[in-house]
Amino acid sequence: MDKLLLCCDNNDRGRTIKQSAMTTINDTHMAVLDLKTTQFSLPAKRIFDSQTTQDFQSSIALNRLRFFLQKYISMVTNVQTPPEGTLSSVTLVNSIVQLLNHLSTLIDETPPLVGPRRYGNLACRDWHTKMEAQLPALLNEILDPYLPKVSGESSSMHPCIQELNYYISNAFGSSTRLDFGTGHELSFMAFIAAIDMLGLWTDGMQGTDILLLFNTYYALVRKLILTYTLEPAGSHGVWGLDDHFHLAYILGSSQWIRNAPMRPRDVKDISLVKQYAKSNLYCQCIAFIFQVKSGPFSEHSPILYDIATSVTTWSKVQRGLIKMYMDEVLKKFPVVQHFWFGDGFYPWINQHTGKPLPIYEHSPEDDETEQEREIQQYAPHWHKENAHVRTAKPGITAMPSVTNTRTNMAPPSSRMMNSHDPTISSLLKRSTRDQARR
Repeated sequence: MDKLLLCCDNNDRGRTIKQSAMTTINDTHMAVLDLKTTQFSLPAKRIFDSQTTQDFQSSIALNRLRFFLQKYISMVTNVQTPPEGTLSSVTLVNSIVQLLNHLSTLIDETPPLVGPRRYGNLACRDWHTKMEAQLPALLNEILDPYLPKVSGESSSMHPCIQELNYYISNAFGSSTRLDFGTGHELSFMAFIAAIDMLGLWTDGMQGTDILLLFNTYYALVRKLILTYTLEPAGSHGVWGLDDHFHLAYILGSSQWIRNAPMRPRDVKDISLVKQYAKSNLYCQCIAFIFQVKSGPFSEHSPILYDIATSVTTWSKVQRGLIKMYMDEVLKKFPVVQHFWFGDGFYPWINQHTGKPLPIYEHSPEDDETEQEREIQQYAPHWHKENAHVRTAKPGITAMPSVTNTRTNMAPPSSRMMNSHDPTISSLLKRSTRDQARR
């Protein structure tokens, strides 16, 4: 019997393609892998330039990411974030939460180094070393009771663990660059979706459980950022939605589609934001911004300010953020270039033909060319000697692109931004007024 792969791309909604022994879709439209026939492998780099970024748009991998993004958005709609310490009725959810809490404990055991520094604290690399050393065994301990035994395998770990380990280990920022961005956030969602594809989330899985997982993850990430002063990954400063997050805003706006206790414009009120931060991810992100940034909201976060002043309902906020995520995260080379592909969960295969997408040979010169292009496009004021910096091991990065309303203005790097610069302040105020008029 032929197996079917659901295509949830907007241009191919409802279309199905035949895939032998790859993916089945049950009555609830959940993609579940056939573990008897699915081959797993260590994820490999496939995105090297703008052409391979375009290839990614037609991949099964992206199709699955979009599918589960929409699924989780639907699940959390009109659902409050559960209080800290809440236990799920799904045992595996509690196990993942305990895993994240254990990683949080490792931060306490790895205090930041004392002394002056220009960028992130180097103790973060020690934390990553500990995390990477422990994760495979911890994942295997959690998932082994749920996974079938593989005959003929000498290893005690199921082959899928190596893929799962890649996505969750890359969800906490880069140990090389000491930064965190939307690409890391994407990697965590890919991890949650991968467990979903194994069929391990039971029928009792609810939106509260999804929010419990993401809320615990975001608490850990914020602790990493504050403890080790992690840099925004490829941030455009005020030209991006947020220095670190995007998916959290989508989930948070989805929580308030109906019967919201506050309107989008009310996020300018710090007291209201703090009041609802524990029950809503959108307010949680805004509260974190107020915690780490000073000055007028309209100046240090003009895009969020524009949303608050010009969008009247949370449903419109949600739709706009989803569209922005598809365009500014999933279609941008600087973000997806470090999303790697295994044979199991996120294969580098054309979703329309079922054939492998082109695989190109890669050389260090390609990295230099692409990084020079990024510098020219995104941060023309950077010193060229920084162009040689590359990740020494798999990692995720993120660089939100300039919005259409500011395409004629060169975005400075976050380190060069000075909110007291009269020239910059006047530009920001002018752009904000223009947005309000539109």
